[in-house]
Amino acid sequence: MAFFSQVIRWIGCSCLLVGLQGCVNAYDPSLTLNANLIVVSGIITDLNETQTISLSRSRSSVDSLNVTIPIQRAIVTVTVNGTTPISLVEAQPGIYQFPADFRGKVGNSYQLHFQTSEGTVYESSVETMASVPAIQRTYDQFNPQGPKKTADGLPIPANDIYLDMQDPADGRNFYLWRWRLYEIQLWCATCQQGRYVVRDIGPVGAGPIDIIGCIRDTTVGTTNLFDYPCRGLCWDIFHNTDVDVFSDVYTNGQAQVGHKVASIPIYQRDPALIVVEQLSISANAYRYYRLFADQVQNTGTLADSPPAPISGNIRNVNNSSENVVGYFSAASVAVSRHKISRQSVNTGMFQGLFYAINGRAPRLETSQPGSSPFGSTASSALCIPNNSRTDQVPPGWNE
Repeated sequence: MAFFSQVIRWIGCSCLLVGLQGCVNAYDPSLTLNANLIVVSGIITDLNETQTISLSRSRSSVDSLNVTIPIQRAIVTVTVNGTTPISLVEAQPGIYQFPADFRGKVGNSYQLHFQTSEGTVYESSVETMASVPAIQRTYDQFNPQGPKKTADGLPIPANDIYLDMQDPADGRNFYLWRWRLYEIQLWCATCQQGRYVVRDIGPVGAGPIDIIGCIRDTTVGTTNLFDYPCRGLCWDIFHNTDVDVFSDVYTNGQAQVGHKVASIPIYQRDPALIVVEQLSISANAYRYYRLFADQVQNTGTLADSPPAPISGNIRNVNNSSENVVGYFSAASVAVSRHKISRQSVNTGMFQGLFYAINGRAPRLETSQPGSSPFGSTASSALCIPNNSRTDQVPPGWNE
């Protein structure tokens, strides 16, 4: 499967990756497939962005897929330095948000507490935020034999992304790397047995319509698909699918040169922007991530369910035998933005980003009789911002 398709599948499970932590327990083979598991996700950082904690229940069975249900109406607090409680509010179902001005601070300790609407109380171990060294350099190299292949088995060229950093010599350090990629997207909507409309535009011959999106058109077949180009600039956002952790136990105080953080398949000649984040994590968090990577990445992909759930650093206060999945942590973050120019790429194997995601070429809407704000051609679609798309120029794009 194409890289970006894996990324899209991973979006649904990335919340587990983001919040791993703890006093690590290995897989418990005695757990039944019908287990109803609490899943906790969240890393407090010192980034200038909104901080959140995700709470959900995950249930699986022999005859059904995993089902994730957000835990709503919970009472959630984080205690800072053992004395100062911070109350979180439920911004979306199962997503609990810190106050807008809250930021983590190096040296502070944090502990998560929450109580479900049924009255069950959970808490995490205490996590202390450690400082993180800067990323000295981020750079890319063209790799004609990338890790992904076409449907015909041919290798897809890639941009391999590397970084350099200097590990401090004043103690043991543990790192987690994550990244997000901004790719220019030219196609913003797909309608099945329908046509795309925008408020005050609508189908030819109709008045203003108070919707944005697809409306049904019975004149086209049920399997018919129309694709619509973006009306303005648009970027799709992709996130890492692998767990990348490192301990300096054998290299304390040494420079880390050429650490590979990503291999980005080249599906189009347009430039891209990768934002690399280097996180300082605790020893327990490192062990949890390492176990997660060994169990999942060596047996499949992160979009696959692990053989059994990994418990983290969250516990039921009144029932220590309950297995709680996920890791609550705190990490200082160093950020590096790198523009991938792709000017030197010399290959004719470009499938296009749309093809990489959808496995087919785009199909323009057929022209309709009469006049249109877009002439005789099909309309365009708005770039609707969400977690995987933005219509705002990414910071660092024009540098």
